[in-house]
Amino acid sequence: MDVQVFVDLQDRLDQESTLREDIKSAITELNKTCRLASAKLAKAHSVPKSQTKEVTDAIKPQFETLRQNIGTLSNLIQPVTFYKYHDMWSNAIQSACSLVVFAIYLDDARLATPGDIQAYLSCRVNTENTGITEFVITLEEYLNAIVSLFNELSRLAVNSVIVNDIQRPQEISTFASDLYAGFQLLNLKNDNL
Repeated sequence: MDVQVFVDLQDRLDQESTLREDIKSAITELNKTCRLASAKLAKAHSVPKSQTKEVTDAIKPQFETLRQNIGTLSNLIQPVTFYKYHDMWSNAIQSACSLVVFAIYLDDARLATPGDIQAYLSCRVNTENTGITEFVITLEEYLNAIVSLFNELSRLAVNSVIVNDIQRPQEISTFASDLYAGFQLLNLKNDNL
């Protein structure tokens, strides 16, 4: 029996193990940046609307670091293996998208589009659900980031009253109602959203 077959298989398994470790390391850095940006963005809950621009301006450097982190991760992944390893980074990418969605709401009181996500994170949202030819943000990650906006908006509405910004909760309510109506149009039966 020729053991070279097993030696070759072991080499491939070692390469895959090394790749997994590299992916984990890239995800750790991505999560670290997300936590820092989230901590800075949380300050928006303790200031009136007139001061939120200062908060969102303060996290701009974290978006550059997020772009670099995602770039590092995308360089590790070949299109053919995208879904093989996707579960490893999906939550981290969703967190990064959530930060963009909330920052855009704070700046412009509007919903972040897939184009906004690409502009902030330098990674395309795969809205067509076409074959993977590059590292992308999946449609589910984008939609889950939008769902997370509801949590931030409910906190922001309560905290706005505390800082005596009594007009903002009504604006948030109108926006959240419109957002909810939009999700109803998606027909997401039996979906995790």
